[in-house]
Amino acid sequence: MLRERLLRLYPRAWRERYGAEFLATVEPGPLSVQQVIDIVSGAIDARLSSDVRRATAASRVAPSGGGPMTQKPLTVCERNQARYTKRDALIGAGVMVGAALVFTIAGLAARRAGWPDAGEVIISLAFSASLTLSMPFWLMKGQPRKAQVVIIGGALAFLIAIGCVATLL
Repeated sequence: MLRERLLRLYPRAWRERYGAEFLATVEPGPLSVQQVIDIVSGAIDARLSSDVRRATAASRVAPSGGGPMTQKPLTVCERNQARYTKRDALIGAGVMVGAALVFTIAGLAARRAGWPDAGEVIISLAFSASLTLSMPFWLMKGQPRKAQVVIIGGALAFLIAIGCVATLL
């Protein structure tokens, strides 16, 4: 059921060309969080990528059956395979600590400037926003850049929206 819902995230032309193979490739059993993130970021990439649009449009013009989906690798991660190194972990940790410091300092500055509620919200976002900003270095490593920007930008926009609503209450 979840696999079919995730497949619907992909463009219709992509689903028509690769849908059956996608469903056959995704392992039976429960999907891990990493697999769901990989599938969602692959769908975002398929919607934003001009290469995918050209490939699916070409297959509609001249239906040759197309090549297997594995020519453009399926973004479902393999289990038991390390996707990041210690260096990646250290970079991600550095980004997280640095972003947390920036948010904390900005929150304290907002408090001192006479905006105590806004300052409190900025400080409260320090952990979640810094964790989100560190994701490209560990959780989303290897994902297309556009997918990372959409997912991380969307998450940050959502966090900021929550903060704005909190200041109004």
